[in-house]
Amino acid sequence: MQRQAFDFQGLRLSYLEAGEQNAEKLVIAHANGYAAGMYAYIIEALAGRFHICALDFAGHGESEGTLHFSSWNFFRDQLLALLDHKGWGNAHAIGHSLGGGSLLRAAQVNAGRFVKIIAFDPVMLNLASITYVKLFGNPMAKVARTRRASFAGKAQALKIFSRHPAQRGWQKESIAAYVEYCLRETNDGARLSCDPALEAQIFSQTEYAHLFRLKRITCETRLILPPRSHVCPPRVAAKIVRNHAKSAIQRLPGTGHLLPFENHAKTLDVILSSL
Repeated sequence: MQRQAFDFQGLRLSYLEAGEQNAEKLVIAHANGYAAGMYAYIIEALAGRFHICALDFAGHGESEGTLHFSSWNFFRDQLLALLDHKGWGNAHAIGHSLGGGSLLRAAQVNAGRFVKIIAFDPVMLNLASITYVKLFGNPMAKVARTRRASFAGKAQALKIFSRHPAQRGWQKESIAAYVEYCLRETNDGARLSCDPALEAQIFSQTEYAHLFRLKRITCETRLILPPRSHVCPPRVAAKIVRNHAKSAIQRLPGTGHLLPFENHAKTLDVILSSL
């Protein structure tokens, strides 16, 4: 993998690139608070077939950040800008949570940019959930604001996250990747790349517009969901996949929202069978 960068609205955005230049194209989009490197095992598994670019969204990983945005379309537009930067007419795409939701929003703008989207529990809230967040706030935002951001170093952070309840179900490789790619070394230790204020702002931003554009997602789409998704309700999921004959919903028993961090083998099996 090589680290590359491009400019987007005055920000320097970073991405990981791998694979042969003349191969099929694949873009990977990560979840809120994480980074492209969390999915390095996917990149390594697919680099023999695809030319891959995995984006660090603004304020994540090694990308510059800002709090001056008002909707998730900000992340949608970063993905479309990456495709333009690479000169890719279209590409396969894999997204997780925020990344999956941003890919689906990008498909609402221009579904022709995507050969196929594989979205792991994408955040595509329904009317009731959006209204609740607008009225009462998102509990996840409250958690994010209290997140510890600074550490004596990456070694200390690894010890803390290895025993933290939030990472209890993660593979140890994912915990190591989180420390490696989601923390930056500073003069006095290490700090989360994604500031808690940014993570909270992302969780807090909701809008209704995407619900009225679901029929625009006309590319082949595979939704990979847990038995009960809290971020992609059944009616919304059904409307997403009804626009292409090969689109489908796959529910995986015994999985949760963070499947790509908890079970690499199952995640790869799903991706390979979907591609």
